[in-house]
Amino acid sequence: MEDPELDKDAARAGQPDPDATQLVDPDATVLAEVEPTTSVDPDATALADPGATQPADPDATQLAEPPAPADSGDAAADEMPTIVVPHAVSAGQEGPDGIDAMDDPYAPINDADFTRVTTYAPVAIDSPVTSDGKHRGRVRPWAVVLVVVALLAAAAFVVKYTYENEYWGGKTVPDVVGKTETEARSTLSPLGFSITVNEVLSDDNVGKVISMDPAAGTRTGDDLSVTITVAVARTIPSVVGLSQSDAKTALLNEGAKNITIAYKNSSEAEGTVLAVSPGEGEAFVSSDQITLTVAQPFKVPDVVGLSLTDAEQTLQDAGLTYSVSYSDEKGDENVVLSTSPEAGTQVSEGSTVTLYVPAPKLSDAYHIAEYFDIEPADLDAYLAKQGYSVSSTGVFSSGDAYAVYTNGTVTITITDSPESADAAGAGTGTSALAGGKPVGGVRLQASASTVASDAGIGSSGLTTVMDACGLSNLVSSCTADSVQTSRSIDKKELSFICGYGQQGDYVWSVLLGSLNGSATNAIVTIAPKSHYDGLDLSEYGNDLASYIAITNYYGK
Repeated sequence: MEDPELDKDAARAGQPDPDATQLVDPDATVLAEVEPTTSVDPDATALADPGATQPADPDATQLAEPPAPADSGDAAADEMPTIVVPHAVSAGQEGPDGIDAMDDPYAPINDADFTRVTTYAPVAIDSPVTSDGKHRGRVRPWAVVLVVVALLAAAAFVVKYTYENEYWGGKTVPDVVGKTETEARSTLSPLGFSITVNEVLSDDNVGKVISMDPAAGTRTGDDLSVTITVAVARTIPSVVGLSQSDAKTALLNEGAKNITIAYKNSSEAEGTVLAVSPGEGEAFVSSDQITLTVAQPFKVPDVVGLSLTDAEQTLQDAGLTYSVSYSDEKGDENVVLSTSPEAGTQVSEGSTVTLYVPAPKLSDAYHIAEYFDIEPADLDAYLAKQGYSVSSTGVFSSGDAYAVYTNGTVTITITDSPESADAAGAGTGTSALAGGKPVGGVRLQASASTVASDAGIGSSGLTTVMDACGLSNLVSSCTADSVQTSRSIDKKELSFICGYGQQGDYVWSVLLGSLNGSATNAIVTIAPKSHYDGLDLSEYGNDLASYIAITNYYGK
């Protein structure tokens, strides 16, 4: 019976180790390859025994025959040479290495007891798998530690460097508080931040960033979003047409703290907001006064204590008309003393309210220089109060008033040519003064005794009339005998004295005369200096007094 294990070992004995070193005894005779009697498996292992019937493995290692002893006549030695194979060694000898430390697969088999026979001492063979100590460098533990530490330090440096330079781990939010929104965007956007703008009403720092979230200096995570809060100005909301209550609420919501209410006559529903000041859309700060003008039924406004001009404007704004009446009560000139109806009285739209003011402060109707110091309408009212009525009126091309007032004894003419009493568009009706047309010049004509009881034709009479009319600063005078003119006139029945002077910005004249033996009359005039500028006085001896006298008696 065949032993499978022995056959297997035998097969292995004839198979070379491709990585093992073939040891050859230089004196050994190499066994010739025996032609197999059977078909050869190219992958089978060839047995070293030439008598074997097993097919040879062409890739198997062929062991060389050891040389036969020189003096031996033993034929068996030639047939069965001793083969040197690696095997375990005795104690004290160098042991095998690597796979060669395994049981020797190449040892011959003793057919008697089926044991391997090692004829020669085994030789240690270097293994290609594991080298002995003389070929292996020993790695020191401390070197490994140093390498690990170096790698960790390098990694830490890279992590720290990339973090500090914000290649990862978010970014540090820059400080944009105090910048405009545009400036804040130009700072944040290039860094990759997304920006949300929150607006808040403010009295200060309008248009500037007043806070931010996250706060400046914060290192963000992956979420690069920043909310900036920008201060915006408070503006007056749309309140016209709202009720007083709703309008006030809207203003309070906008931050207004000082709201006042003014009432105005209106056909709108009572309490409706007609206007707001400052106007809608205008900027304001919380401490500014905001005035709501609210509709009320038509009532007489309180204008007592206002100037006549302001009171008239207030009544017009209230949808009412007015008239002026002069009172004997004392008070400031042109300041309203009272009204009729009284303030607060409910009236219909367009009703007339009478304004009572103190009489104008004119010395009397003869002080014609004072006519330029009061309003034309006040002058008209004063003359009316003094008993004068308008007989003729009109308006000059200059826009000045023309009006003739008379009380039956004295005639006062408002005219641009007082020296000749020229008229302009004469008509009847309400005086042009009452309509506000200005005074261009004044001419007063009356008997000399009416103006001054002892006013005769002479120097003393001239002075008396000047005093009665409040005139001063006589420049020159002339009489019928000294008058200068190149004009042909008949002086036979003419007697007069004429003088002129300058008072402030005005030129005045006084003429006392009698024609053909009639009663002595007084003619007093005054006009701005500009009225006589450029006047050709060459035919009057360059004397203004002569020009005024001749013009009054003989015309221009």
